[in-house]
Amino acid sequence: MRNDDRDVTYVEQDGGSTAKWFLFGALVGAGLGLLFAPQSGERTRRDITRRANKLRRDAEDRFEEVVDEVETRGRKAKERVEEWAEDVADEVREGRRTIERTANSARDELERRLADARARRRAAVDAVVGDDGGTA
Repeated sequence: MRNDDRDVTYVEQDGGSTAKWFLFGALVGAGLGLLFAPQSGERTRRDITRRANKLRRDAEDRFEEVVDEVETRGRKAKERVEEWAEDVADEVREGRRTIERTANSARDELERRLADARARRRAAVDAVVGDDGGTA
């Protein structure tokens, strides 16, 4: 009797989407059906050529649709980025105006207080000089 302590691991690989395999099977089945159909070789070749040309045209049409879709999405994305950039620029301009208004208001308030302080100082000096009788 053999004592084997090794673990056994089973790996299950994903075979892809079911739709892909269904389409692949349909294409293979159609090809085999053409090859084994009870018709002449020349007619079979014509059918294969015609169907291959149709598949090529369909693929080209689909490719053009994808290109158009990518271009449309790219254009829309560019427009959204440009709108966003303009919105940001507007916000920056508004922020700058707000800062300027606040700074001007603060400067005006500081100048007013400074003028009040100077007036009080002059009044105090005048009061001292006036009490003194103008003699020093």
